[in-house]
Amino acid sequence: MADADPAQSVAKPFIRAMPPAAQPPIQRDSKSGIDPSRIRRMNLNESPFPPSPKAIAAMQEAATRVNYYPDPMWRDLTSALSAHTGHAQNRIVLANGSDELIVAAGRIVLSPGDEVLVPVPSFPSYNKAAAVNGATLVAVKVRQDGSADTEGMLAAVTEKTRIVFLATPNNPTGGILTTEEVVSFAKALPPTTLLVLDEAYYEYGIHGGGADHLAAMAEVTNVPWVAFRTFSKAYGLAGMRVGYGLCGSDEVAGWFQKVRSTFNVNAVAQAGALAALGDQAHMRSIVERTFVERQRLEAGLARLGCESFPSVGNYLSSKTPKPAAEVVAELEKRGIMIGRLMAPGYEGYIRITTGRAEDTDALLAALEEILA
Repeated sequence: MADADPAQSVAKPFIRAMPPAAQPPIQRDSKSGIDPSRIRRMNLNESPFPPSPKAIAAMQEAATRVNYYPDPMWRDLTSALSAHTGHAQNRIVLANGSDELIVAAGRIVLSPGDEVLVPVPSFPSYNKAAAVNGATLVAVKVRQDGSADTEGMLAAVTEKTRIVFLATPNNPTGGILTTEEVVSFAKALPPTTLLVLDEAYYEYGIHGGGADHLAAMAEVTNVPWVAFRTFSKAYGLAGMRVGYGLCGSDEVAGWFQKVRSTFNVNAVAQAGALAALGDQAHMRSIVERTFVERQRLEAGLARLGCESFPSVGNYLSSKTPKPAAEVVAELEKRGIMIGRLMAPGYEGYIRITTGRAEDTDALLAALEEILA
């Protein structure tokens, strides 16, 4: 009888119990047989438009000095972010995308048996943050407009709740919360929880009529909190991986500093993000062009009998007349990659990232064939 694999007894039990790691598909993963350069990637909520030319130039220049480590304290970028947001520089923490911050929040707070409270459907990384720390995920369905049900979530808080993830705009539904809702929710939480306000799509939310909650959140002193934002979406820097946390106190900022790796944001990424932040006109042009295409996409989907959440993000989630899995597979055969919702109760929904005008046209034409 062969000896048991020693790896089976080394990892934590809740790590061993997790399903195999799943990675988001990109063009090279498509089984369509189509040249990857011709595949339309509309599944990862990326910007279809490139970053500011100033950011590209700054990254090219920074690449000539990558024999040196980057600034481990990201001083130039946090100084600029402080001026841009009005938030204290020492309370701004950078990360390799806001996904790293989500992981860090779990490392800071969670122990086996704790609970993580989330809206559903929402960002899958919240589930992983709970699972890898042996915590239990508690999910509350979003409201009909796709925003988090703050009343329902408060009702689900228990003495075991340690992290609350509140996304606005919510991914994948695109619903937003008012400042009053966010602040009231935060003030009602027990002091034993960490509130994570996930604002990865912040710039799209502002364009869609939402508000900046940061100043009002300064009133929240009963519970530790942090707001996550990113350069991946509206700034077109998904490939550079730069996220940042706006922490509610020095202590919370200290937690995130303790658990991160020393050089977690590379020099080229820091240079690109700094230059992108300085070109607000280019960021606004990306958001505006995305808005125009999202409207076209939503109208086209409605004509085809698809019912969409009223999103303000760079994506739409829509219920389709045919099974979502079938629609996704048929679109892939035609060289168009989209996603679908996996949360219980939402299996009939597809999620589409807003692309360029030609992407919208191709997607709607293909869907008309598939749904006919």
